[in-house]
Amino acid sequence: MSHRSFRRVASSLGAALLIIAPAASLPAAAAGDQISYTSTPDRVAIFMNGIAYAHDSLLLPEGVDARVVLPDSVFTDTLVLREDGQRVARYRLDRSTGSPAVVWQSAPGATDGGDDGLREVTLEYLLAGVGWNPTYDMWLAADTDETVGFDAFAEISNGALSMADVATRLVAGRVDPSQMVDAVSQITANQYIAGYEDPLAVPVTPVAAPTGSMDIQHVYDVGTVSAEPGDTVFVGLFDGSLPARRLHLWNAQTDDQVSVIYKVRNDTDMPFAEGIVRSYQDDLFIGSDFIELTPVGGEGSITAGYLPDVRVSRAESRAALSTGGFGYQDEVELTITNLGTDPVELEVVDQIPPEAQALEATVEPERTPGNLLRWQVTVEPSSTLVLGYDYKVE
Repeated sequence: MSHRSFRRVASSLGAALLIIAPAASLPAAAAGDQISYTSTPDRVAIFMNGIAYAHDSLLLPEGVDARVVLPDSVFTDTLVLREDGQRVARYRLDRSTGSPAVVWQSAPGATDGGDDGLREVTLEYLLAGVGWNPTYDMWLAADTDETVGFDAFAEISNGALSMADVATRLVAGRVDPSQMVDAVSQITANQYIAGYEDPLAVPVTPVAAPTGSMDIQHVYDVGTVSAEPGDTVFVGLFDGSLPARRLHLWNAQTDDQVSVIYKVRNDTDMPFAEGIVRSYQDDLFIGSDFIELTPVGGEGSITAGYLPDVRVSRAESRAALSTGGFGYQDEVELTITNLGTDPVELEVVDQIPPEAQALEATVEPERTPGNLLRWQVTVEPSSTLVLGYDYKVE
């Protein structure tokens, strides 16, 4: 029997991307015939690292053998084949035509065939070549630092499936059936040092997951999507204003500029998955940065460049202690010059060795975990502020 199309049977899949295919009529077939069909999933869970979980359902005449061609990128060892809800006990994979195909025989009386003499067949499998990533745009206003414009998009990359007006859900998570999950970009040290308004909003540093494991952060329902293999589709998730705190931070241990960091509070009804944020101000692109997973009510950290009118420098000198041995005394000067016309408020952070003793400073710092010294300072226009301190290591 030649290739035929069959009526789809819709069902639900929890955290998945759903593709609902239109109904088609089911042709009659004579006993002993073989039906050849190319799998077109009606539901697919699309993950962020180019892996998808597909579900395909169809109705076949009772007593007819079947041959279903699977996508070229399928992980064949993940195939689950059922007839009328029961696992098919014996089937084989045929690669004689290049693309993998699953072939099996329907044993007489193995299924009830239903009132219309049809049996429901479902196939589930993992495949590569379909993935998505969140992308964000942040718009900085010239007249306020208390809110930012924020756009969130899903970038869907389709390299394996034909999708026509499909109902789509996207899974914020990664799964890999064969190897360790690759490390992903993480929050920068400066963003972490700048702190969080709500201690519960501090992100947990992700770790590589073991083989085959899965961690779903969120599932996004984005409506219908159409895409052919090779297409990239962008779907809007959010467009509006969000409250924000603008912070100025100089990490004297590592930086020679003052970072401008926005702590953007997510007051939407969905979390923001980790991704890249592009920042714009005065109709200009000013840079991009990574944002960590930001739950509802939490703060996301975004570095939006540096203060152009502030110069900073760190000078350190070391002298051996007269008591002999390997002890020494360090003297540090942190210099901040404001070349602008407005006062600048900023946080200065430096780090000392854990064995440092007898710390003395011209301006007393706050000492926080990680051997960090913190100063909250204001530098007036056209002026220079120097923070000095020294300590001993014996």
